[in-house]
Amino acid sequence: MSPDEPTQDPPKDQAEGPQPPVEPTEERPQIPQPPVEPTEERPQIPQPPVEPTEDRPQHPQPLVDPRIQARRTVVRSRRRLRVWITIGVIVVLAAAAYGVTQSPLLDVDQVEVIGARHTSTAQVLEAAGIEPGRPLLGLNLSGPRRAIAALPWVDQVRSSRTWGGKVTFDITEREAIAQIPIGEEWAVTDRQGRVLQVNPIRGSLPVVLFSPVPQPGGWLPESALPLLVASEALIPLQRLDIGAISLMEGEVVVDLTGEALVYWGGQDDPHGKADALARILAEVDMTCVMTVDLNIPELPALTSIDDCS
Repeated sequence: MSPDEPTQDPPKDQAEGPQPPVEPTEERPQIPQPPVEPTEERPQIPQPPVEPTEDRPQHPQPLVDPRIQARRTVVRSRRRLRVWITIGVIVVLAAAAYGVTQSPLLDVDQVEVIGARHTSTAQVLEAAGIEPGRPLLGLNLSGPRRAIAALPWVDQVRSSRTWGGKVTFDITEREAIAQIPIGEEWAVTDRQGRVLQVNPIRGSLPVVLFSPVPQPGGWLPESALPLLVASEALIPLQRLDIGAISLMEGEVVVDLTGEALVYWGGQDDPHGKADALARILAEVDMTCVMTVDLNIPELPALTSIDDCS
């Protein structure tokens, strides 16, 4: 065989050699398949319209009817007019209200003072500083109350007003319980040590010896308070033989019209001590009594004067 002749492949069965015998296959049973249900068509979700980009041409806007545009302009003008009218009405009402408050319709026509016995109406009005004709609205009465409370006899002040133009000050005064000699005059005080007034003539109150004494409206020091407690309790006994009340070595002592001294003791049960002293003065001959000890009012102790018959 020449090299130029084409070569032929041997037959396939020959090339691969002898093949083994093929056994017949058994037929496999067919597995039934479930029926396929037809799928429902899914609703289509509407897609938002795509806004035109710069590259896309813009559609021209529809023209507004001139009559509609004119109607809109009229509506806006009317709204602005109503707003300005409302603002104007509010301003006018506010100005009118302010004018009424400053008019004679709402001013002070009368200032009344009640409850004052030792303090004159003129003193109260001068301290309050409220004159007729002053605007009633916005009138602050706290300052006048403080000024009136600074008057010597005044203890408490209550104030009120009416839209009719009347201002009232209701005053509660202090109670005098003792008198203190200062030279030829007598200073009257209350139980808290407030000096109420100075009288040229001695009154009927118990006499308390103490110094110094401030001017009316001032306060005695705290050391004088035990004397004032005893003086207040002894007011009902003034028609008996009660003399001056003083401090002796820090202890309250009551002088009787004779030579006897009453040792008052502490500030406890002052009215019980006054009752005990009243019984002694009514039942005991005080001619020979030198001292009366009221530290225990239920058991008062009396000492007599030696060689007294």
